Amino acid sequence: MTGPMSETRLEGALERLGEIVEQLEGDGLELDESLALFEEGVRLLRGAEAVLDGAEERIRLLVEEGGGFRQDPMAEER
Repeated sequence: MTGPMSETRLEGALERLGEIVEQLEGDGLELDESLALFEEGVRLLRGAEAVLDGAEERIRLLVEEGGGFRQDPMAEER
């Protein structure tokens, strides 16, 4: 996966991370297989964190700006 992960792929990445954890916790993997899975997991985790950080920042900005909505629509009528 290259570049930032799209938000639509976040769910798939989290699902794949769960599969990787199950495989790593299981028996029978060679060291090189374990390392490859671990590396894949780290890449997926970093991508997911970037998407979540971006969403958090967008939410923070919306809250600071009032979301473009009046917080008390009746206040202007008083």
